[in-house]
Amino acid sequence: MVGPELARLVALLRQARTDLMDVEVKAAAGGLPKSVRDTLSAFSNDRGGTLLLGLDENDDFRPAVGFDAARIRDALASACSDDLHPPVRAEIDIVPFGGSLVVVGEVGELDPRFKPCYVAARGEYNGSFTRGGDGDRRLTDFEIHLLHTNRGQPEDDRQPVANALPEDLESVEVRALVDRVRLRQPRAFANLSSEQVLRRLNVLAEDQEGRLRPTLGGLLALGAYPQQFFPQLNVTFVVYPGLSAEDVPVNGPRFLDNRSFDGPIPVMVDEAVTAVLRNTSVRSFVEGAGRTDVYDYPAEAVREAVANALLHRDYSPYSRGAPVQITLYADRLVVANPGGLFGAVTTDDLGGEGVTSTRNSVLAKLLQDVRLPESGRMVCENRASGIPTMLRELRRIGSPPPEFHSRITRFKVVMPRHALLGDETMRWIAGLHQRGLTPTQHLALAEMRAGRPVTNGSMRNLGLEAHRATAELSDLVNRGVAVRIGERRHARYVLAPADGSAERGFEALPPARSVEEEVLAAFTDQSELSRRELEQCTGLSWTKVLRALNTLEAQGRIAFTAPARSPHRRYRRVDER
Repeated sequence: MVGPELARLVALLRQARTDLMDVEVKAAAGGLPKSVRDTLSAFSNDRGGTLLLGLDENDDFRPAVGFDAARIRDALASACSDDLHPPVRAEIDIVPFGGSLVVVGEVGELDPRFKPCYVAARGEYNGSFTRGGDGDRRLTDFEIHLLHTNRGQPEDDRQPVANALPEDLESVEVRALVDRVRLRQPRAFANLSSEQVLRRLNVLAEDQEGRLRPTLGGLLALGAYPQQFFPQLNVTFVVYPGLSAEDVPVNGPRFLDNRSFDGPIPVMVDEAVTAVLRNTSVRSFVEGAGRTDVYDYPAEAVREAVANALLHRDYSPYSRGAPVQITLYADRLVVANPGGLFGAVTTDDLGGEGVTSTRNSVLAKLLQDVRLPESGRMVCENRASGIPTMLRELRRIGSPPPEFHSRITRFKVVMPRHALLGDETMRWIAGLHQRGLTPTQHLALAEMRAGRPVTNGSMRNLGLEAHRATAELSDLVNRGVAVRIGERRHARYVLAPADGSAERGFEALPPARSVEEEVLAAFTDQSELSRRELEQCTGLSWTKVLRALNTLEAQGRIAFTAPARSPHRRYRRVDER
């Protein structure tokens, strides 16, 4: 992070008057606070974040008096490597700000295979944290359980269901499944009996007493009524008249619709999609030379969202009391399921070619051969095509891409109802007086204006290649209309403060100097300095100092006093007169 980006981020913090979800600020004037370790754990277990040390939140985020940047940088690096398990790999820099120095730590999300990251001295169940609001919250036992299951392949869907019998499966659908797999994979199934086919597909399995019973996956895909055994493994649907559950008109109804859908997954998908379409309006858009009438939410996009929620949800005993929830508000459709993303997939990966990972492998295999009642098509293709289909259908009618929110215990898809680039939004963009914006930059600004951070993945969902997405977002930052939070794959972009405080804050700083100029300025009179002394004087990392020394040496602006590998090697500035 460089000076201008830090200034804009601080202006954003001043506007919010508090920390942000993925930005934590500490004065650290008296040393590294112990709570920083909780934050390092929380950022690692969540989506990453930025740690700013040396700013006083109680003094309008001004530089903290008595802050020792070099000492705090070293203490933070030590905490990352020694106090957390597994160690946190953070990018730590010292950045000039307001005539002082600030330590900036960029913490990336930990690979799901190694979560949770916890404070070693407290142990896994007392020292694991996540972000909540603008602070850190200890993970619950259930959340830690989910992180553990994410390390391998859960087998909840292949377990036999107690008290269920083969007769609890829908016979017509069972015969159709057996016929289909025999035809599609004759080498594996053609010569097997129906019972053997169902065993091989994990529709049936023996319990501990040797009795043949439907598995959880088999019951959900082919059962006559799975809710007999799991009453809450269903779908609920609520329609609110306003923008929230509390937004109720005076003397008006609390709900416009409120129902639940039972049965196997194919039945629940069809009935849920029908209910959503029944409660939405039809609008028109121009396609080619004619006009097309469509629902606010394309049926195909809704179907994929509901099917994905039922396929990828957590089916462990912890979550069997929680249904998939569909909520329709005046301005958006929300589909939420228990359990966050599984495996190494992140929200930025969603929509990419071939991106897929499921915690329910048996169910995923079955649903590619099980029919939807209304159309006769398969519930899912199991080809990583669900999210791309959703994105394509929404782009086709001019709707913004959906938002994906993944937490440890919950995954949520939000489809906005309105078109992104309405007349009011276009007037607002014109008022920014930014010439040469691309169409996708217009869309990105509209998303930010709606309060939704934009990422490289968001731009890819709008149809850009990854390198072009980064270039267009960086251009918005350089124009001063957006602020970047985080680095590399964890970068999020939000609107810069509208009052110009970011620019005023930056102008109040000393003129920006290059790293080489920072190193040169450390030399006074005829002083000779070691590389370590240059690090302490400038607040720069040793790699930046070394790179600057090599450049200055090549330019003839510094000289050295000993060979490169000598422990006595020091540097002095060459008189340029």
